[in-house]
Amino acid sequence: MEVYVHPTCTSCKKAEALLSEAGVAVERRDYFRDRFDAEELRALLGRAGLSAHDVLSMRSRAYRDQGLAERDLSEDDLIVLMVAEPTLLRRPIVVGIGGTAVGFDRGKLEALAAAESAAS
Repeated sequence: MEVYVHPTCTSCKKAEALLSEAGVAVERRDYFRDRFDAEELRALLGRAGLSAHDVLSMRSRAYRDQGLAERDLSEDDLIVLMVAEPTLLRRPIVVGIGGTAVGFDRGKLEALAAAESAAS
């Protein structure tokens, strides 16, 4: 299971704790320290079945500061912005064989953990 986090994020910590308690092995990436390039982010979103709009953090300061609510941005525009400013990505992003979870969604994370456990 792939887990993309910011280490100081409360939702990320809760998600990692839930997956750890479920005994699920994860590949963890702090995408603030080990930043995405545009190609990597597109590949991740493709694997996850998500669009850039699906993972856009509308609560981030960068979203407000850049006036993104008033702008009509393409997927490519958003990818470029997210690469430059990772706070624009909702977190955590969790990708497993059972699907994807964006943000802390206990039910979805538990279902992903169960799917991983059943497959191993």
